Amino acid sequence: MAIADAPVLDVRPLLPDERAHLIELLSGLSPEQWSTATSCPGWTVKDIALHVLGEELGWLSRGRDGDTSGLLDERVDFREFVHLLDEKNQRWVDGAHGLSSRVVIDLLRWSGDQFDRHLERIDLDEPSSVIWSGPDPTPRWFDLARDFTERWVHQQQIRDAVGRPELDDAHTAAVLRTFLWALPHHYRVVPAPEGSTVVIWITGPGGGAWALVRVGETTWDLSEGEPDRRDAEVALTSDAAWRVLTGGAVADEAVELRGAIHLARPFLSARAIIV
Repeated sequence: MAIADAPVLDVRPLLPDERAHLIELLSGLSPEQWSTATSCPGWTVKDIALHVLGEELGWLSRGRDGDTSGLLDERVDFREFVHLLDEKNQRWVDGAHGLSSRVVIDLLRWSGDQFDRHLERIDLDEPSSVIWSGPDPTPRWFDLARDFTERWVHQQQIRDAVGRPELDDAHTAAVLRTFLWALPHHYRVVPAPEGSTVVIWITGPGGGAWALVRVGETTWDLSEGEPDRRDAEVALTSDAAWRVLTGGAVADEAVELRGAIHLARPFLSARAIIV
C-alpha cells in the first residue's frame, strides 16, 4: 500500500493536547532547566522550544497566509537540502534567542490557537510532500502527521533532558503509524526476491504488527497486520521504535532481529526525520 492509499490519519484532534502538555511542562521549568542541553545536537531546552514555535509560525505563514518566501528548494541534492534546512533552523533559533521564556510560552499559546483554527479549513487530501518518505507527492494529512511526530519527539527530548516523565501513551500510536512509512523508501535499495517479507513487531503503547513486502524491483509495500510469510523479523518496544527511527540511542538488547538478518538490519538505519 502506498501512502496515498492508506487510511487517513487525522492528527488535528491530537495537536492541542500535545501543545497543552508542552506549555505546562515549559511553564514549570527553572531558568537553569531552560538552559539544559538536550539530545538534539547543540540545542538546549530553550532552543527546541524556539524551534517548535518557528515551525508553527512557518505553517501559518505558508498555509494560512500564502507566503512561501520561507520555503527551501526541494529540487536540490538531498544532502544540500539538509544542510540548507539546518542553517535555516539555526538562524531562527539564534535570532529568537533573546526572547524570555515567558514570551516564548505566550507566543506558543497564541500561535497554537491560530494554527488550530487554520487547520479546521485545510483539505487533508490536497497534495504535499514529506521528503523522508520518498519523492512522490503525499496527501496533506500525512505532512500534518509528520509535523505532529516532530513536535511529539521534541517534547520527549525536553522531558528526557530535564528528567520529567515521558508523555502519556495516548499519542504513541499516531507517531508510530506515521514513522513506519519511512520504511518503504529506505528499503528501496535493499535487494530481495519479490514477495520477501519483513515483519515489524512493536510491543507496548501504540504497538502492533506491520508487514513490509517486496512487490517490484525497488518497491516495498507496507501494511498493518500480521502476515503469513516471515522472511525476517524486527521486534522492539514502542519506546525503542520511535528512538531508533529518529536516530536516538537504544540499548542493543532493546531490538531483536530474527530470520534473514540482511533484511532485518536495514530497519536500524531507517529514519523518519530529515538527517
